[in-house]
Amino acid sequence: MEQSSMLFQKDGKNYLRLDCENAKELSMKLGEKTYPFTKDGKKWILELPFSTAVNYVQICVDGQEVLLPELPIGHGYCHLYNYIELPDGNELTEIRDIPHGTLVHEFYMSGISNNWERFIVYLPPCVPSEGLPVLYLQHGFGESEISWTTTGKANIILDNLIEMGKIKPFALVMCDGMVKEKFGLEERLNHVLLERMLVEEIIPMVEKKYQFGGCKEKRGMAGLSMGSVQTTRTVCDHPDLFSEVGIFSGFLRDFIEGNPDRDVVDRKPYEQTHLKAMDNPAFNSYFHTFLRCIGDKDSFLPRFLAEDEIIREKGIHEIRRIYPGEHDWNVWRPCFTDFAQMIFR
Repeated sequence: MEQSSMLFQKDGKNYLRLDCENAKELSMKLGEKTYPFTKDGKKWILELPFSTAVNYVQICVDGQEVLLPELPIGHGYCHLYNYIELPDGNELTEIRDIPHGTLVHEFYMSGISNNWERFIVYLPPCVPSEGLPVLYLQHGFGESEISWTTTGKANIILDNLIEMGKIKPFALVMCDGMVKEKFGLEERLNHVLLERMLVEEIIPMVEKKYQFGGCKEKRGMAGLSMGSVQTTRTVCDHPDLFSEVGIFSGFLRDFIEGNPDRDVVDRKPYEQTHLKAMDNPAFNSYFHTFLRCIGDKDSFLPRFLAEDEIIREKGIHEIRRIYPGEHDWNVWRPCFTDFAQMIFR
């Protein structure tokens, strides 16, 4: 069953209709709130309490949370979630009858994590990969390497921007930032390892195979939330590798390392040594684009605003944008769309 057949509008309101005739009770969780469905014959109907494009929900059948295959499924908050997508009139996120790029899943054994790793490569349509610029694009905490091309629709956005002539084609590489370091039979989350894996393993391997990137001018990095932390640390430690930087709903400082609620590895809080790179007077010449952005209702907005002082104190040249929205894909899609049109000009 297609999602569109379950969604309908009436009197300007959006409704979800599900076929669970044997259920005694049906409800939907959105954040901390629960919304009950109403039985209508053999169907269950709920007026949706949102109008935003992307909405993570949990469907509960007789009090039990379930994943419905009829609704899209994405990674979020360390769980698999159903999400409901409402039309928002944004043609850039719509699949249209145009040339589309290719997504390739690559696997390798990492000597750094001592584990099998997967990353996804987006190759734009109708052009050879050789000589293309490449953006290394990271997801947030509790998500995975598929998030930017499922819920994020980054590949569809790029297909449309290329077809409209708004950008020159470039490739994407999306890695699993929730790095699990293997010790025998035990695995521990260690997000810090991504930097070494990128620099020492992934970039040399993928750029040799596809012949894109190859130099600072043709390489960028961006990420959302935890991915922004990984981005900031990586580009500050290796400014010779990247010319474009995107920090979406994100941070200059690493609040994850040493945080008992986020960092599974038992270690002290990070001393933010990567920020010393910003003391170099040449820092502003390292990057063509340094975008920092967030939603105006993001719960992390106070941290973002506090880091404005770091930008002012160190004299960093940035593009700073505040979008309407929270800490979710309704902000990150526009962040990525705008950033894609700034880079590799």
